[in-house]
Amino acid sequence: MKKIMLLSIVLLAATLHAADKVLFTQDFENATVGTDLIGNMQVKNFNSGGGAAWTYDLATGADAISGNASAHINIQQAGDQWWGLQIKFEDPAITTVVKGLKYRISFKIKSSTDNNFCQFYVQAQSSFVQELTIPKANTVQDVTIETTAMDNSGTANFMWAFGNYANAGDIWIDDIVVTELDTPTYTPLDYSENFNTVVPGAAAVGDFDVANFGNGLWNFSLEQVGNDASNKCVRFDITQNSDDWWTLQFKNSKLMVEKGKQYEIGFKAKSNIPNTLLFRIEGTAVFDQRVELTGDDSFQTFTIESTPMDASGPANFMWAFGSPTALGTCWIDDITIREKTPASVNQPAQPEALNLYFSGNRIHFLNQLQGTVSIYNLTGSLVAQQHLSGSDCSITVPETNRLLLVKYQDNSGNVIVRKVVNQR
Repeated sequence: MKKIMLLSIVLLAATLHAADKVLFTQDFENATVGTDLIGNMQVKNFNSGGGAAWTYDLATGADAISGNASAHINIQQAGDQWWGLQIKFEDPAITTVVKGLKYRISFKIKSSTDNNFCQFYVQAQSSFVQELTIPKANTVQDVTIETTAMDNSGTANFMWAFGNYANAGDIWIDDIVVTELDTPTYTPLDYSENFNTVVPGAAAVGDFDVANFGNGLWNFSLEQVGNDASNKCVRFDITQNSDDWWTLQFKNSKLMVEKGKQYEIGFKAKSNIPNTLLFRIEGTAVFDQRVELTGDDSFQTFTIESTPMDASGPANFMWAFGSPTALGTCWIDDITIREKTPASVNQPAQPEALNLYFSGNRIHFLNQLQGTVSIYNLTGSLVAQQHLSGSDCSITVPETNRLLLVKYQDNSGNVIVRKVVNQR
């Protein structure tokens, strides 16, 4: 089986763009184990003083995950630093990268435990990092990672880091291929997921990881929407939570964004009780926005516009169900993540086109609306946002607010801003 690997690489090279170049391959078929070395891969423990401990060898025969031999490590303790345990390759004769070019890294990986985790880095000439979750035990996972453009030319360090995480047990890695990519034609991000055809894993639903980083407890599953058996959504049953917003997370960290670009995130959500969750972007920016759920039986539709990204690379698009989310059941569906295109110049709509009143803890809209309403307090903080479609709609806001600013942007880009006073 592994012998076919050599032929596969030849075929891969034949199908690559003419300017793509395979820099490095490691299949461990003829590898030997030495001091801090498996084949051409360095195996380093830089944090033994912080408790990190592992062993390494070659898994052969039936124990290999591809062919007759695979790299194998056994982690006893991950230590207290992310950089403590590393498998890496760095060679001036081979891993010299070029400023402005991107690189694709493909490999196979398996874990003996569910929900294992590592971070993949390209260091020295780049700040690229991507988190990798291994959701299901004893299942070989084929991984492909594409980096951002290198910041500089020179020798790069391609590294898998296993430190500072509650991962213990066995890890197998094999069939590593690093390819230099020709300068690609830029394609704006346009991602969607309706969950109709995905198969849930132990800690993932399609491209989305389901993570518990604190004292929370929850279960997740796919659930049919309405009477259509082909229409699915994701259901979360939250039975325990903590005071930390980051305790329970539903996130996609596989999508690449560009520095300076803004992104529009659309989704549907509902809860069995009035509830709050937090949408957040991390990794390439720090952006968050509260999402208020009314507790109605029907889905609410949300559109969130991010701030410009601070860096290019894989972003972490996250729905956080830690504090202040209350115990209960929430559903999410029809997620879209798209690069925001520059709005065309439109004449602003007339203020009288927005007919509303504010009473109790709800702002009521009486006329036909097709767009997004954002509500701010007098300090400029966003207190609610919702996409409205139709007439006689309303939005719940905190009861402590007496005076609010309402910004309505229709689907054509026209904007109206109104000040409203609570009539109570």
